[in-house]
Amino acid sequence: MRALVKHAAGVGIEEVPEPELEPGHVLVDVAHAAVCGTDRAALDGGHDVGTGTRTLGHEASGRIAAIAPGGVRDDLRVGDRVTFETDAYLCMRCDACRTEQYNRCPNRKGIGTTADGALADRIAMPERAIHVLPDAVSLVEAALTEPLAIAVHAVVEQSPSLVGEVVVVIGPGAIGQLCARVARAVGATVVLVGRSRHAASLARARNAGVDVVVDAETEDLETIVASLTDGRGAHSVFECSGATSVAESSLPLLRRGGRLVLVAFFQTAPAFDVDRLIHHELEIVGSRGKRPSSYRTALALMASGAVRVEPLISARLPLESWADGLDRVARGEKVVFDVAP
Repeated sequence: MRALVKHAAGVGIEEVPEPELEPGHVLVDVAHAAVCGTDRAALDGGHDVGTGTRTLGHEASGRIAAIAPGGVRDDLRVGDRVTFETDAYLCMRCDACRTEQYNRCPNRKGIGTTADGALADRIAMPERAIHVLPDAVSLVEAALTEPLAIAVHAVVEQSPSLVGEVVVVIGPGAIGQLCARVARAVGATVVLVGRSRHAASLARARNAGVDVVVDAETEDLETIVASLTDGRGAHSVFECSGATSVAESSLPLLRRGGRLVLVAFFQTAPAFDVDRLIHHELEIVGSRGKRPSSYRTALALMASGAVRVEPLISARLPLESWADGLDRVARGEKVVFDVAP
């Protein structure tokens, strides 16, 4: 089968053996696979990929091609339209695994990074990772379930109720856009923040109905937040840019007792104003990845129409156009590869 493979000599489409179907696993014909900044970082050996050989990709959808014996689920059928979680291996023994907090398993291996991924004709996944799509969710939309699940985990599962609250989302990339949409869906007033170079993304957010969209280079963000909150400050800030200086400067946006949720990864660790943290009793919360519950909620949000993900897609390309697609991702676009003919 075809696969987009990264190894020490570079990256490209190669013919590789089909995955073996082990007991308790499901073989999926990949229909669509989206790419993100993690895939770009993997080209340079980031996110634990290192210098070894690895099939990239972790955001995908498809149809079940085969089901191995030895499983425990009786709700899966060959031909089902599905998406899947990114956990290729979990120990299933630690406290995290026993409570479906798979993102905290210390022995976890993830597709596209520490296990072969979904930018391929087929992928074998544990049956516990498979989610059958609601009828109202298309295969193209389902390829973005994983980033939407990340937003759900940050905004819903790692946060208190946001109904009636003002929140700030920093970074108008795909994760920031989705965090903004989820926050609106659960009843928050959302301020999405970017820079002048993000004009197209900011316009996309306005068209999607985000309450307030701010270009931080030409507008005074603190003044805008103060005007929306009678000077108290935002309930929460979701940091989705990964910019160290931006994270460090986000604390003054928060009200006393507010919380900063770190969603993005940082190359350089931020240095926060500890005095402000103490005197204003602020919280800094990490939000890593997603859980099975995040996927279930993400699919429900898409099925109900509460969150629409397809407008986020900048381009759909054949897998053979992988180089163009990864270049577009580096420019901040959201790209989906049409893998199936």
